[in-house]
Amino acid sequence: MKVWQKYSQYLLSGEWHIHTDYTDGKGSVADYCRRAAELGIPLVAFTEHIRRNPGYDFQAYLEDIDRAREQYDLFILSGCEAKVLPDGTLDVEDNVLEQVDYPIFAFHSFPQDIDVYLDAFYHVLKNPRINTWAHPGIFLKRAGLHLQEGELCLIFKALSNSEVLIELNKRYNAPPDAWIDLARGQQVNFVRGSDCHCVEDLG
Repeated sequence: MKVWQKYSQYLLSGEWHIHTDYTDGKGSVADYCRRAAELGIPLVAFTEHIRRNPGYDFQAYLEDIDRAREQYDLFILSGCEAKVLPDGTLDVEDNVLEQVDYPIFAFHSFPQDIDVYLDAFYHVLKNPRINTWAHPGIFLKRAGLHLQEGELCLIFKALSNSEVLIELNKRYNAPPDAWIDLARGQQVNFVRGSDCHCVEDLG
């Protein structure tokens, strides 16, 4: 069972994509939790950027989340946003994926080759720890790459079969409406991910 399934009633009312001042966000774990409690947001998932060499104290990040769970009447999930590599692996150590509740994946810097992209995408879905595809389609748009409707349907069917969510990303207004319609036809589940980089992004 994926972690999101335990909290499925909060997929669209929670906030499932948050970056703190451990990386490129502004605000601490406690700052976000305090604001979420004020706004009545029932669940927050922290999805800090991660690499095999994080560049920050990942254990301290997890400890901040543990402290917040003791202080706030919220569901608080630890997570990470892992970058997809060209071979379909993730730029994160396996033990990190095992420590967090809610790992998500994203395409950032990547070869501008649709076949490499698709191969990597399907490989990622084999990872049982992955919960969500973050800001779907943004890399393709920036790279000038395009997926045909048939390719999209196969992607969405694979997501559904793998029980991986599609993020409704407020920051980038992704995915496009046409993708959402196709994904619904394949019984894919959606999750709210505002991609918060400051406390004011909540809500």
